[in-house]
Amino acid sequence: MQQPSPTTYALLGLLAVRSWTGYELTQQLRRSLRFVWPSSEGHLYREQKRLIDLGWATLAVEPLGSRVRKRYTITPSGRSAFRAWLQTEPGEPRLEIEGLVRMFYGDQGSVADMSAAIEATRLQARSMLDSLLAFVDEYLEPGGPLSMLETRRGGAADEWPLFHGRQQFPDRLHVVALVLETATTLLADLDASLGAIEQEVRTWQSTVDSTVTPLTRARLERVRDQHRLSRG
Repeated sequence: MQQPSPTTYALLGLLAVRSWTGYELTQQLRRSLRFVWPSSEGHLYREQKRLIDLGWATLAVEPLGSRVRKRYTITPSGRSAFRAWLQTEPGEPRLEIEGLVRMFYGDQGSVADMSAAIEATRLQARSMLDSLLAFVDEYLEPGGPLSMLETRRGGAADEWPLFHGRQQFPDRLHVVALVLETATTLLADLDASLGAIEQEVRTWQSTVDSTVTPLTRARLERVRDQHRLSRG
């Protein structure tokens, strides 16, 4: 059997909060972690089956009108496996940004091609940032998750009231806020960096323009000096 992946544990972590149907698991993971750990819908459903095969979750079939739905619940061995995983060293960070791949091969195309790829990536980063900021606004709304937490209007995962028609987990907000701060900072930095780079690339005569060599030296020295200083 293939070894569990971080996606396996991401699903298991949701089950550690409460039980979910297969559809709910997929939708919740895509809403909460798609900005830092994207997975296809098909992959998420395969990982749900893996949880059953590993004995980390049980599956119950519930009637739903003329149809049925599958509900997953974590097992004691699943909780143990999840806690053990949290104690291991995480894998190295992975940047999976197609626009940077296109920039890496930018000398094989035109300035217009490269500029368009940079602009599209910048706008995508800004859109992702806007989505995360919308979550922050929702958490801060009167009567929202933070307000629930401050007034303790709930306790266990299934006791918190719905907000905007969705189940909320205010008691997890302190760790969610850490991820939000980190992810929004990264996306804002990406947006700003790509904006400056695109302005420069637009001035190139071609993607193999030898006149940019002095700029290249200045850029490499700036990268070296900036990050050596920041790391003490």
